Amino acid sequence: MEKKSYPEKPKTLPKFVADAVILDMLDKAKKTRYRDYILLLTLVRTGMRVSDIVKFRKRDIINDTIIVRQGKGKKDRVIPLETELGNLLGLFTDNMSPSQKVFGIKERQVRNIVYKYNKEIHPHTLRHSFAVHCLKSGVNLRSLQKMLGHSNLNTTQIYLDVTGEDVKDDFKKVKW
Repeated sequence: MEKKSYPEKPKTLPKFVADAVILDMLDKAKKTRYRDYILLLTLVRTGMRVSDIVKFRKRDIINDTIIVRQGKGKKDRVIPLETELGNLLGLFTDNMSPSQKVFGIKERQVRNIVYKYNKEIHPHTLRHSFAVHCLKSGVNLRSLQKMLGHSNLNTTQIYLDVTGEDVKDDFKKVKW
């Protein structure tokens, strides 16, 4: 009896959201609850996983970086921290002890906060959006791999296909 072969299921590209949608979420959160705003901003500007956010402690903020300890695959990684978020996290954690969790919430609560400001966005979509935004801004693929904590560069490369839709726009920039 011959073994049937099935066509390989096409890989779906990661979903990401436009900057305008993210800015709208952040604006709503800023007007509603400061902690929610800082949490969303941290997700958007670091690409941290929900599990990383839940374990995130004040001591993990070192100068202009965030150390993700024992992330997925039990690996540590370093994420650069841009100045505005660094300052806001500094103020937000000012009265916390070094071992205190920054947000002190569970994974389910993180999802609920994201849904509170946009019911159609999953927290992991913010991670995908971070990756796409970084690539569109010219971040090196290898650097992005390190920030996201991917073991294999191929995992990070999927974001190149997402940004492939910008090829026509980029081509228009070429002067003949």
